[in-house]
Amino acid sequence: MAETVSHSVLIVEDRREIALRLKSAIEKTDELSVCAIADDVDGGLNQLYAHRPRIVLVDLGLPDGSGIEVIRAVSGADWTCEALVVSIFGDEARVIDALRAGARGYVLKSGSLAAIGKDVLSVIEGGSPISPQIARHLLAMVSSGTAGSSEGAPQIDLTNRETEILNAVAKGYKRREIGEKLGISTGTVGNHINNIYQKLNVNSNTEAIARATRMGLL
Repeated sequence: MAETVSHSVLIVEDRREIALRLKSAIEKTDELSVCAIADDVDGGLNQLYAHRPRIVLVDLGLPDGSGIEVIRAVSGADWTCEALVVSIFGDEARVIDALRAGARGYVLKSGSLAAIGKDVLSVIEGGSPISPQIARHLLAMVSSGTAGSSEGAPQIDLTNRETEILNAVAKGYKRREIGEKLGISTGTVGNHINNIYQKLNVNSNTEAIARATRMGLL
């Protein structure tokens, strides 16, 4: 019987009760283990380089600064490592800043944290878990035109299918679910997403959503 691979998770959260809830949820999830908990930016950076985790769960409002600093460090790591935001803040500025810094997903603390293990596995599998409130917020930014002007930016054209798939991604659908919804294979969905990445010059779903939103492409 093959041994189950364990992915290490670093938690950067200043509220002890929240950190312990996250730790409990992670440790109940097969394939995941918590390597360390830090309660500020400095500690988070130290633990990041000491443990070289696969995933970092990071809050944005930390005592000595912003979790954005940790996300940027994760994005620049020389090993495979990704950041998932777990925050009480869901305003436009913080969401966009986190996604631009390289966050692979954005989960609000107001939701249930019991499923955080599933969200972490989703990131590892290439997904981008986003709380429904955040997804609605991003879509509202597009429809209201608050995503930012694309004036002066290079012209990028997404096909109707690519736009349809990117909208589904923004709503939190996984590749398999998008395939079932559109009547195409998961592989075909993946090909479309890769084309979207290339056109937008990004490397993840959340980056694609953020850039397409800012450019008014959705």
